[in-house]
Amino acid sequence: MKKLISISLFVLALSAITLSDACSPKNMSDIIVREAFNIRINGNCDKAKMILEDVLKKDSTNAMAYYEMARLQHYLLLGRGDVKVVDILSSINKAVESEPDNVIYAYYQAMATFFDAFMAMQMGNDQVKDKVTATCAKFERVLELKPDYHEASLYLIELYGLLPRDMGGDSLKAAKLAEKLAESDKYFGAKAKAVLLPESADHLAFWENLLAADPTNTGYLVEAGKACLFQDNPAKAEDFFNKAMATDPSRNIHLLDLARYHLYKVMRNGELGPTELPIAKTYLEKYLNSTPEPIIPLKAYTIGWQARVEMFLGNQAVSEKLMEEAKKLDPYFSGASGIPSLLLFDPPDQISHHYFSFFSPY
Repeated sequence: MKKLISISLFVLALSAITLSDACSPKNMSDIIVREAFNIRINGNCDKAKMILEDVLKKDSTNAMAYYEMARLQHYLLLGRGDVKVVDILSSINKAVESEPDNVIYAYYQAMATFFDAFMAMQMGNDQVKDKVTATCAKFERVLELKPDYHEASLYLIELYGLLPRDMGGDSLKAAKLAEKLAESDKYFGAKAKAVLLPESADHLAFWENLLAADPTNTGYLVEAGKACLFQDNPAKAEDFFNKAMATDPSRNIHLLDLARYHLYKVMRNGELGPTELPIAKTYLEKYLNSTPEPIIPLKAYTIGWQARVEMFLGNQAVSEKLMEEAKKLDPYFSGASGIPSLLLFDPPDQISHHYFSFFSPY
């Protein structure tokens, strides 16, 4: 009987400790931050921002709140443009200062630093090399925390392998990193090799050779589809994307790549509008009706593009109705031509494995 009482007391004590830990100020704050994230991806950035500001007012060291604030600012930058990259960097730097060993925050810090460097490249800024050096240091820190973070390795390979030396490039470093990556991961190793192929190389043939030995590899299928877009073969690209979606329905995001391919053709040559815009419109509709259902920020982004397509086609009333629908879903939906990075939509306590190239439209 005494033994039973002792066990019961131990269980009660353990429960009390667990409950106390769950109700600690930091854990409660993190729960609130996760709720702010849910509110943001459901189309209410203003409310989410107010919640995060309140959390940080009460606890100026809350790393998760700073991380989520940085991503919210990133999203607002895409949607309305009155946020600056320096604001994003300020928030994520504070998150890393509070929790320097958290790889989630370190990775986003590296991405934000890369974003800053890329903007400098676009503007011909004389600080490009310094910003690229800083970016590489951030990604190298990510790999110190998580050596198998393959996306970080691939970004380093792009930076070292695609940029000239006077901008921070280093072909030897790129080759060594690519060799190391190939030893640890088949898909990312192939991606690294493709990045370093000469400009004259046939990228489609490269991916088709890999598919011959592994025909259901969704990563290879998607890369082959993208290679088809660069070769102006959208029909074959769609075939590869459909095969990838059959295995992994979340690959439906690449329906937007098909839409964007036709939109880009019109951007380069407006005379192609009457033939290309209806095709883009079809792919935008396909994405909206696909499974899994697009999250609200991506749904609003897509409807926003539908509105622009209708405007270009001369359907003003339809365009205005669609734009109103997009803004109702999310007033700050992205107005950029590129698909918003899926990195912005992972839960704030989840390591992100979404990869996109700063140097490629697809």
